[in-house]
Amino acid sequence: MRITNKVMQNNALSNINRNKNLQDDLNNQIATGKKIMKPSDDPVVAIRALRLRSDVSQVNQYYQKNIPDAQAWLSLTETSLKTTIDVVKSTVSECERGASDHLQTSDRDKIISSLKALRDEIYKTGDADYAGRYIFTGFRTDTALSFGKETTRAYEITQTFNFDDCEKMNYIDTANLNEITEANYDDGSHDIAETDIENRAYYRFRLAYDELDKSGPLELFSRPKAEDPDAKTAATGIPSSVPMENDKDAAYTAASTNDDYIAYIPSTGELVMGKNVYNAINNLPEEDKNLNVVYKKSNWQSTDLRPEHYFYCKADNEKDAHEDPTDPTSPLIRVEYNPDYRFNLAKSPDQRIEYQVGFDQSVQVNSYASDVYKHAIGRDVDEIIQLAEEVSKAENMVKQFKTMQDDVSYDQDKVAVDLAAAQKAETFLKDKLQKTFSKYITKCQGYLDDANEAVTVCGNRDKRVSLAENRLSDQQTTFKTLQSENEDADATEVAVQLSSAEVSYEAALMATGKMIQTTLLNYL
Repeated sequence: MRITNKVMQNNALSNINRNKNLQDDLNNQIATGKKIMKPSDDPVVAIRALRLRSDVSQVNQYYQKNIPDAQAWLSLTETSLKTTIDVVKSTVSECERGASDHLQTSDRDKIISSLKALRDEIYKTGDADYAGRYIFTGFRTDTALSFGKETTRAYEITQTFNFDDCEKMNYIDTANLNEITEANYDDGSHDIAETDIENRAYYRFRLAYDELDKSGPLELFSRPKAEDPDAKTAATGIPSSVPMENDKDAAYTAASTNDDYIAYIPSTGELVMGKNVYNAINNLPEEDKNLNVVYKKSNWQSTDLRPEHYFYCKADNEKDAHEDPTDPTSPLIRVEYNPDYRFNLAKSPDQRIEYQVGFDQSVQVNSYASDVYKHAIGRDVDEIIQLAEEVSKAENMVKQFKTMQDDVSYDQDKVAVDLAAAQKAETFLKDKLQKTFSKYITKCQGYLDDANEAVTVCGNRDKRVSLAENRLSDQQTTFKTLQSENEDADATEVAVQLSSAEVSYEAALMATGKMIQTTLLNYL
């Protein structure tokens, strides 16, 4: 092969340029701290860098955003539940006071006032929110647990009962004792004997709400199966259409004297029945002892719990959207809530809000209102209030008759009979109130157990999140170390290489300069 001066010059310039490119690469590595500037510099490093960056980004999302959000949600939930526990404990204390045999009317009034405040506080606690999202309402985080103000909205509610939900109750029949006044005492229309005051038993299902719509019969049928959720099969031996009774005393009297009686009372929200109907439900096959009851309610108090968080229900659209937009008189569009409730034995909606706190790891952060904030809490307080009012009326009647004993214008024999009847009614009612307070203490213990269980579950979830946080902290350090080892250049090593390249470059320039000065004439 013939080597000419031109070939030597070209080779020298090419090598100098290659050396200059190496210097440029090394200078870029020192300036940026990275091994490569583009994927083609080292495809293996580039692919590994993309994977590690994706891992670091995911870990940062979990560690810096998801986990703090989950911890904040769980912390607020736990705080609300602990507040609920404190309120329920206070309720138990008030009920223990109420169960005393030596309560004065003023003491009883104070207890009732405290119970009202505690009941409202429990439901207000259930309206707790995190960053504008209500924490106990499942997926409906934009909807409060309670109505918050007096509202008119038509609901058709389907509520499920089990035979165990049926309660045996006592009705104190005071005859027409409360109708007696000094003005009508002598007109002969209110003759009462001590034997007219009776304490009789009846059975009932208590609905979640009172003051229901007086819209006709109530539907009662066996719980449908999932394959046919719209089925309404009548339970054997039980009427599927339960008549309405507006007079609660008449309903209690009939249920406690007629074993075949069944009716519902819209004002108190009760389904009352006699012994035979109760036994008919008890004799149903086990799978049929779950009954669905359908009723309607349109007028709501501020502290009423919204039924869409608890039951299957249909309601008028809150924005008054009509089926025919051009005709404001057409029916309103109905909104359907919780259709699975009709055949879901768990009764709690499966509306889990989960945060992803790691690779393929999620933690539920929300607790369900139906597990803690039950309708029975408020309904129990309402019953105590109503019973306390009846006791106060009986006490007033006793005082009235004792006053009449000092007035010779009244027939003292008749007054004595009526006083005995009033005292018997007072004794029965006070005994019932005392037992109701004692019963409520036991029920509050159940509410406490539910709240404590919810706190325990919440604490377990928080522990899982904390463990995930510790693990992610280690993973973040590991991935960033691997990322640095893969992408970052070793400054010391690069500086040595750059210095060597500069020396080589200077030497190449000197050698090439001498070579270029030599021509063919030097050899002639």
